[in-house]
Amino acid sequence: MMSNNPNQIYFNTGLANKLTLDTEDVKQLLLANNIAPLSAAIKAQKISLDLIIKALQDNSQEIQWRAYTILQEIEEPPVIQALSEYQWEAARLLELYVNGNRKFMRANLCDAELTDVDLSRIDLSSANLKNSNLRNTNFSYANLQNANLTEAYLSCCNFSHACLQRVDFTHAFMWGANLSNVDLNGMYLVNINFSHVNLQNANLSRTNLSYANLKGVDCYHANLRTTILKNANLSNINLTRVNLQEADLKNANLSGANLQEADLKNANLKYAELWDANLSRANFFGADLSNANLESANLQDANLENTNLENTNLKNANLEGCKLP
Repeated sequence: MMSNNPNQIYFNTGLANKLTLDTEDVKQLLLANNIAPLSAAIKAQKISLDLIIKALQDNSQEIQWRAYTILQEIEEPPVIQALSEYQWEAARLLELYVNGNRKFMRANLCDAELTDVDLSRIDLSSANLKNSNLRNTNFSYANLQNANLTEAYLSCCNFSHACLQRVDFTHAFMWGANLSNVDLNGMYLVNINFSHVNLQNANLSRTNLSYANLKGVDCYHANLRTTILKNANLSNINLTRVNLQEADLKNANLSGANLQEADLKNANLKYAELWDANLSRANFFGADLSNANLESANLQDANLENTNLENTNLKNANLEGCKLP
């Protein structure tokens, strides 16, 4: 067995007396699969980092993978550049995943075809998945922090409990995706298309969703406190019992939405469209509903105390049991 001491890692490979190592020497060490001592040797500058980077281009897939395993843990510009240029084949990644490997940090999977597969608990942090087809793939409990998912096809993907902080979803197609129990706190998701996405129990506090399309979304028990939803399309959305305290919903379209027992305390609903919305038992205390349209809305047992109703349209609204200002 090789020693973990970087000064002795060559003992079993016949390289103990060499002052410097060449490409073939590094290949021998990688084939020996002693990743921990190799990583220690790189830190101790016993092995040139350039030789490990060069191993990414070796003909042997095993040597490539072992080099990648070492490099993905290193935060240096030449390494980050090398990994960004190393194009993964989807079949190879799946083979390694099936064999128990989970860490593929910074993987370049641009334009990849990874549909209908199980990648739960995979680590694709800082990975490039631009323009990839990931339809119906299971990413539950995965780490996708800082990943690039621009223009990716994510229809019906399962991201439940995944880490999605700072993911770039620009122009991604996400119809029917499952984002339940995810933390999107403070993210910039302006103009995103979340149509028919599952956001149950998701944390969207302080998230900027201005101009977003959330038509038909299920936000049951989600946290939207202080969320920015200006000009967003929230028609037919399920916001039952959702915390929307201090949320900015100016000009938002909430027609046909279910806001039963939702908490909209101090929310901004200026010019909002709430036609035919279910607002029964909702709390609007201190909210601004000026110039909003609540025609035919159900406000039964809702709390409108201290609410601004200037120029608000309440035509044909159900106000039975409603607490008015």
